[in-house]
Amino acid sequence: MDGRSPIAKMGDSEILEDTIHFESEDVEIQFEYTKFHKIEVTELKIQLILIPDEHIESPVLEIFFTNKEELKEFRKHFLTQRKDKGFLDKFNHWLHTTNKVKILASFAIALLFSLGVIYYLANHSYIFVPTEWDIKLGESTKSIMESEFTVCKDKKAENILSKSLQSLVPKDSKFKYEVKILSDSTPNAFAISGGKIYVLSGIFDQAKNSNELAGVLAHEIGHVERRHHIRNLTKAVSTAFLVSIIVGPGLGDLDMIETLTELGSTLLFLSYSRQFEEESDSYGVALLANNGYHPRGMSAFFRSMIDYEKSLTSGTILEESESESKEEDEESTSLTANNLLNFLSTHPPTEERIQAIQKLITENNYKGNRKFISDQDWTYLQKSCSAL
Repeated sequence: MDGRSPIAKMGDSEILEDTIHFESEDVEIQFEYTKFHKIEVTELKIQLILIPDEHIESPVLEIFFTNKEELKEFRKHFLTQRKDKGFLDKFNHWLHTTNKVKILASFAIALLFSLGVIYYLANHSYIFVPTEWDIKLGESTKSIMESEFTVCKDKKAENILSKSLQSLVPKDSKFKYEVKILSDSTPNAFAISGGKIYVLSGIFDQAKNSNELAGVLAHEIGHVERRHHIRNLTKAVSTAFLVSIIVGPGLGDLDMIETLTELGSTLLFLSYSRQFEEESDSYGVALLANNGYHPRGMSAFFRSMIDYEKSLTSGTILEESESESKEEDEESTSLTANNLLNFLSTHPPTEERIQAIQKLITENNYKGNRKFISDQDWTYLQKSCSAL
């Protein structure tokens, strides 16, 4: 054969160092070892299968040997030549020797494995991020957060809360904690990266005593100490990267890619946020007990939040009077829905959290009788910084 015509050619083959020289009456061809991708041995005959392309119609070279020793020697030489080739040659050789279905399956498995590795690293890479980044992230967020709410100017109330908060801060903490009160009727609190905690004044009305407030603050300290903000950031970066790999370049619509990335992050972080909430609960329960406060204050507050959730879902929050316009009613409904979504998306079902906290208290025999804030100061807090 001549490798270009379906008509078989008979001739003599000469085995050279890196080529096979084939010569017949009317044709002479040099075959490089890299042109073959498969070798088949039968008795005294060896079939060398050429890498097919659009120019080669009969890609088989058959060589007949006079004895088995010559055949073995050639086979050894052939395999040695193939082994000595570079990575690209080997890869090209693999592509042409492997079934197409197997190739696709191999690439699919490799892609899934790579994505899994990237996602795993993203979930654990935060340990390599210095805590200074947490502080800088918090500083960059501080002005944005305070512009969204009315900061209470009552310094006495802030000092009462700040002094009590310090009794909870871990002695080995790498963060400097500070607390501010925001005038808002929502009974909640939140922390930003680096140790800044914001307490919404509505919590003073919802909490039955200061130890319930201690439970909320211990939970927020858990978010900071467990570095949930930085961990969410690394997850966001990994999600964006994974989306860019899956979507790929060339769509010509960066806004759509950004939207997909944001949507993917939101859907993924709903479950991870709940995981972080439970992690903070666990951390906060131990923190309360270790500082002499009974952890039941945390579960008691969550129990009181059940009524708040019910009132929120029944539409009693942000109700509009009948005299207001339809447009204002629709806006109120939207705000109520957003309020509910924001609350539920960052908090697991309250009953589940209560049960988990009570289980931790029982299993670890946590106790405590220390009062978080004096009755006099607690009364002062309830009267100050009311929602505007």
